[in-house]
This record gives sequence, structure tokens and C-alpha cells, in this order.
Amino acid sequence: MRRAILALALLAAPAAAQTPWPEALWNPAPLPDDLVLPLPCHGRIALRPVPTPMEPGPLADRAVTLGEADPATGYAEFPRRAHVAGAFERGGQRLIYLGKYEVTRDQYAAVTAERCPAPSEAGRLPAAELSWFDAVAFTARLSTWLAGNAADALPGRGRARAFVRLPTEEEWEYAARGGAAVGEAAFAARTPPMPDGMAAHVWFAGPDSADGRARPIGSLRPNPLGLHDMLGNVAEWVLEPYRLNRVGRPHGLPGGVVARGGHFQTDASSIRSALREEYPPFSPRDGAPLRLRTIGMRIALGLVVTVDDAAPEAFRAAFAEEARLRAAAAEDPEALLARLRAEAAEPALRDGLARLETELRTAAGRTRERERAALRAQIAAAAALARQVAVARGNDAVLAAVRGLLDGVQPVVPEAARAPIVDTSRALAGHLAETPASVAQLLDAYLRAVRQGALAEPALIEAEARVVAEEMRARRLGIMAELAALAARQMREAGAGRLPAAAETEAAILALARAAQSRR
Repeated sequence: MRRAILALALLAAPAAAQTPWPEALWNPAPLPDDLVLPLPCHGRIALRPVPTPMEPGPLADRAVTLGEADPATGYAEFPRRAHVAGAFERGGQRLIYLGKYEVTRDQYAAVTAERCPAPSEAGRLPAAELSWFDAVAFTARLSTWLAGNAADALPGRGRARAFVRLPTEEEWEYAARGGAAVGEAAFAARTPPMPDGMAAHVWFAGPDSADGRARPIGSLRPNPLGLHDMLGNVAEWVLEPYRLNRVGRPHGLPGGVVARGGHFQTDASSIRSALREEYPPFSPRDGAPLRLRTIGMRIALGLVVTVDDAAPEAFRAAFAEEARLRAAAAEDPEALLARLRAEAAEPALRDGLARLETELRTAAGRTRERERAALRAQIAAAAALARQVAVARGNDAVLAAVRGLLDGVQPVVPEAARAPIVDTSRALAGHLAETPASVAQLLDAYLRAVRQGALAEPALIEAEARVVAEEMRARRLGIMAELAALAARQMREAGAGRLPAAAETEAAILALARAAQSRR
């Protein structure tokens, strides 16, 4: 009985440490928007917000392409379409919360050990030699402790509070690639942007990097989302079982457990965001849960989907609206199949029609995702063209001022030294003379993009424009988010029969540019 009481006490709250932990041991590179949660023993753990810009609505999510096209690993990592959605909201933005660093030895001990650890530099090393079951048990114990001791520190939605879990594979790879903080080309690259080279961001195999051992968390530079050691150092367990890739979709057979990201014994040439490795959950040698010194963990926060009693009704309404937008009921092959299925007398025929109906719904959903992606690309392209118009006119103002200065000094310069000034002034005049034609071409391309985007429904244009603007703000592209909003507004106006004239469009673009300049 005494042993059972002691175990329950330890689960609720391991003995407290005397003083708070030094921040350098659990968050060596603090950022203003870190989410910091308490741990037992006066510890702390930092998480990062990972934005998932997407249209509003209960069934909204963000379509992404994960994986990598490499014949050698196609069975595991071939590119596939996946979806992510942030469960949490902050400042109107949907977010995933992911551990900023790998869980350290001290953090693991604070949650699971009978005695509080003495925080130390050695305890800043990532906790490794953890089985997948150890990792899941850690998240369960921490969730229990937070719910009982620091519920107010947990983000939530409605009445629901967050709980701690392992990240899904989709969440992990989306964050490892840089999420919405990078452009599409950088997101699809083998590794996220590393301006100072891989050695500045990743602990990999070799004497020039990890040299055969794990290193303290946060010793190297983060990825574009502020996450450290996503690649290298120790690999990280994820939530779901391993599945093969069947040319762009997960295979139906679940396998062992999955570790992502590579580790300190992974060659630099093998480091990649798509790297995923399967392990048996139990050691073939003795049947005990598999524990390796190269694998640790990183936490994520989860939230129940049905956060209140009204959620199912909102989901039903959103699902019905999605179905309505795909096609009118009279022309909808799904409606026809549903009627045939209801009238079919034979069970085998009903089952076959039900499977066909499901396939049609899936195909229609993919088509709508492609339409949304194309519309987002159209809005972003129009914003880029608008920015070129603003840059061209801004450059003109500078060049015109320089030419005026040169023309003003010509009379006071000796005639022998006047030729270079005259030549430069003429060259500037020629460039200025060409600008109207180039701006006209840019405006023409911009208005073509607006006309094409106007074919979409106004509500869809508005929703996808918000996604584009969030992405651009996440990438700190300044005025581009405002230009995207302008393009979307003009698309809706064009859809209503009012395509703006080129002069009106140019004036609106330049007004935005001047306003942005005045805010700097």
C-alpha cells in the first residue's frame, strides 16, 4: 500500500527543486513568442508556434506536399499530398505548438524520476535511450501534472485545454521544412534554408560535427521557425506507426515505430527533411522495449477536435457546404449514386455503389484542393507583379532626381569634364523613357491575373487571399501581404463586372507603396 501511495504522489508532483532552473539550460535561445510551460521540480520547457495559414471554417486544413523524389527511398519517402491544421489560435492565426528543442535529460527526469534532478549542463543533453513507450509515458505524465498543477498555462479553445503528445509525422515534417515561414521552393528542398551551411544547424556524423555523440540542445542555429535540432543530434519518435509509401499515398499495412530527422551518427549526405526510419518497438534480442542512444523525443500539444457540444453540428454544416459547392444537386453524380444505392435491392450492389460514391467524393475533394492552390498562386503572382510596378516607379523617382542633379551641375562644371555627366544624363533619360512601356506591360500582366482569379467564387477568393497574406507575413515580405489583399479585392470586383482600369490600378498600388514607406 505504501508503495502505491508513493507512486501516485510522484505522478502528481515530483519533489520540488529549491530554485528555478537557469534559462540557459532549457531555453538557450529565447524568442519573444515562445510558449513556456512549467515542469515539476521548478523546471520549464519551451515550445514554438508553427503557423498553418488556411481558409476559415470547421473543416479547413492546409494541403502540403511532403516527402522527396529519390528512387532509392521512394518506397518510404516518395512525395505525397498531406494535410496539417493548427488546433490553437493566436491573433487570428491557427497554430501548431511543437517543442522548441528535444526533451533534455533534466526535463525527462523532472517528470519521471523519483527525485528532482539538480539542473546542470550535462542535463542539457537530449534525453536518449528512450523507447517509444517511454516517450508516450512521458507525455502522459506531463499532461497529468499540467492538468493538476498548471492548467492555466495551457493554451486551449473553448472549454478544451491542451494536452501533451508526440507530434504526428505530418506535423513534424511540415515544421522541419520551415512551414509557412519559407517559400514553396524552399519548402520542397532537401533541407530547410541553412544560410551558413549545414554544420551551423545540424549535428551529423564525423569529427567536423557531432563526433560520435549527442550535443546540448540549442547549441546550433535554428530553422526558419525557430526550432532547434529538428535534423541531426538525436532522432525523434513520432506518434503513428510506420507505413510504406505506395506511389504518393500511405500503404495500408501499419508496421513498427518511426523516428524522424536523423542523428549524430547520420552522414551529412543522408540528412534530409524527408528522412524517416522504421524500428521494431521491441528489441529482437531480449523482447524489451527498444531503446537506442541515437533516439530521443520532442513534444507537441494536442487538443480534442470536438471542443464543445456545438462542434458536431458545425462540422455537419461545413461538410454539407463543401458538398454543395462542388456541384448542384441535380448535376451531382454523388446524388445519383446515393439514390441508386438506396434503391438497390442486392447488398453486394449497394456496397459497390457505396465504395464508388466514396471514391467520387475523394476525387472531388482533391479537385477542390487543386483549385484552391491554383487560386493562391494566382493571387501571389498578381501581388508580385504589383510590387514590380511599385519598384519601377520608385526607381524612376530616384533616377529622375539624379538626372535633375546632373543637369543642374553641368553649367558649373568645366567643359572639358562635362562629357561623362552629359552621357550619364542621356542614359538616365533613355531609361526613364522606357519605363512607361515596361510598367504598362506589368500592369497588363497584373490585370490578366486578376481576370483569371475572378472566375473563382468571391468567398473562396477572400478565404484564399487571407491564407496568402498570412504566408507572406510569416515570411516577412512586407508590403506583399497588402498587395495580395488588393489583388483579391480587384478579383472580386472583376467577378462582379468591374475590372479596374490600368491607371486606377497603378494609383492604388503606388498608394499602398507610399503608405508602407511612411510606416518605416
